[in-house]
Amino acid sequence: MSVTSTVQRPDRVVPDDTGRIERLRAAATRPVNSASVTVFRIAFGVAMMVNVTLYVPVLVYQYYIDTDVHFPYGPLVFVPALPGPGIYVVYGGIFVAGALIALGKWYRPAVIAVFVLATYVFLLDSTFYQNHEYLVSMLAFLMIFLPLDGRWSLDARKHPERASGTVPAWVLWLLRFQIAIPYVYGGFAKLNGDWLQGEPLRRWLALRTDIEPINTILTTEAVVWFMAYGALVLDLLVVAFLLYRPTRLAAFVIVTSFHLLNVWLFGLFIFPWLMIAATTLFFEPDWPERIARRIPDRMRPGPLRGVQPSPPPDRASRRLPAALATFLLVWAAVQITVPFRHYAIDGNPSWTEQAHRFAWHMKLRDKQGTATMIVTTPDRTFEVDPRDHLGEKQAARVAGHPDRLAHFARFLSDLHGGAEVRAETSVSLNGRAPQPIVDPTVDLSEVPRFEFGRSPWILDLTEPLPRS
Repeated sequence: MSVTSTVQRPDRVVPDDTGRIERLRAAATRPVNSASVTVFRIAFGVAMMVNVTLYVPVLVYQYYIDTDVHFPYGPLVFVPALPGPGIYVVYGGIFVAGALIALGKWYRPAVIAVFVLATYVFLLDSTFYQNHEYLVSMLAFLMIFLPLDGRWSLDARKHPERASGTVPAWVLWLLRFQIAIPYVYGGFAKLNGDWLQGEPLRRWLALRTDIEPINTILTTEAVVWFMAYGALVLDLLVVAFLLYRPTRLAAFVIVTSFHLLNVWLFGLFIFPWLMIAATTLFFEPDWPERIARRIPDRMRPGPLRGVQPSPPPDRASRRLPAALATFLLVWAAVQITVPFRHYAIDGNPSWTEQAHRFAWHMKLRDKQGTATMIVTTPDRTFEVDPRDHLGEKQAARVAGHPDRLAHFARFLSDLHGGAEVRAETSVSLNGRAPQPIVDPTVDLSEVPRFEFGRSPWILDLTEPLPRS
């Protein structure tokens, strides 16, 4: 007789995903020192004030007042333009709200005002698209829901019950995530053929003949290649190095130098300064306190006098509410996926402009061109120069943008009783020989306002990049 024995194999251990998620939800609500996010709030408010002072003297008039037509984003034609100088009132509101945010006075109404007003002027005219304006709208929207006024604020001074030296950890990590997006996707955007060949950076550096005595150095090939690939590597890796404590300070010094170089070479309004201030969020949350304690008390700004080490935050935490967790996941998914949408559309987005915006394609193209609109009515055919109806800076941002040419064609068609409107264009991208960007035989007033996929009336880029 034989005896058969069966060996019982232990069940494979299945990871407890539910437990892991619960631990993450609990960690997200753990209190952390609020000093760094408070400094960010103050810097954001000051940046809004500075932004207004940069725009109002010249740009507001040229883009929003000295024009017969505004250029919406795709189907967003319902955004109304304020009559006359009303746009100055909007910018005045942004300035006042920015000051209130920095002071921590009526914080939530002020940040709501910045979000509504800044988003309004952002959506009003796509010819004034700036990546930092998009970032401002995103940050202002998030700040509506973030408790950033519990410290170093007039609200906290007047209402001590609102004062708090901590915020939930998810507040800090959400801001870090939003600031990481422009860096990382700015790096992804540089992985294109033109940038990898040094364009348009080579052309822009060659124009800086005013920077003596190093203007000749800026045009050397070694400098062009170093700056092009240095910017690429920096954007792709800086967030990782900021998150890793041993490399954090060095990464901050390098990225700050990068932003200051951009200020020197290109200006870029508030973007470099806002990013420098926001990048400090990657330091330990109590870094402002640590610096303040090294300064003699009599030399500190009023709110920082008598600063002592904050007690360790209470480690007790509750779970992140399911609704908030869902919102954060959806927000992150949108921020991660939207910049990649141009890969689903045939063509070079720097040429077609389709899905170029909202993707952190920053300083990647130099577009020069002209456009003449051909208007055909039952009685005659005549030419229209866009500059007859647009501000100078507006007109310069229309010829190389097919969607704006189409919108301008609709405007001319309505102006001339439903006339057919075509465009004869000659556009150069990053130093290429000029070529047409839209089909000159197509009535642009009849093309759809929004199309999924490549618009057939936008011509392919056929001219090669010139050899350096």
